[in-house]
Amino acid sequence: MARMPRPLKFAARAGTPRPGPRGRVSVPGTVLWLGLVALVAGVVLVQLGDSGLPAWRHLKAQDAKLAAEVDDLVKRNEDLRRDLRQIKTDPELLERLARERAGMQKPGEAVLTLVPAGDGNGHDGH
Repeated sequence: MARMPRPLKFAARAGTPRPGPRGRVSVPGTVLWLGLVALVAGVVLVQLGDSGLPAWRHLKAQDAKLAAEVDDLVKRNEDLRRDLRQIKTDPELLERLARERAGMQKPGEAVLTLVPAGDGNGHDGH
């Protein structure tokens, strides 16, 4: 079997740059440090600024407060719906509420209104 000839290597001409890895750019270390410092300073300013960590904490507390308020309103709404169902289905309850809240009376009944005791001058003693 015949041997294959080796490929020939030519020497590069003097003064010609050697081909290196393509796409690489040499950046001085100082520029890298300045870029890193600017990046860190930017992150710190964003975190501590008006829209940073303090604002996020404030919004989180406000969200918790509003969620509790919504829960209270949902419970109150359920209670009111239950009361409304009772009023619609219980005529005795409806009559009692009408008498108590609207001062209504049956024919021949007298309604007594109790007034808190005062000091006689129209003041309640405070």
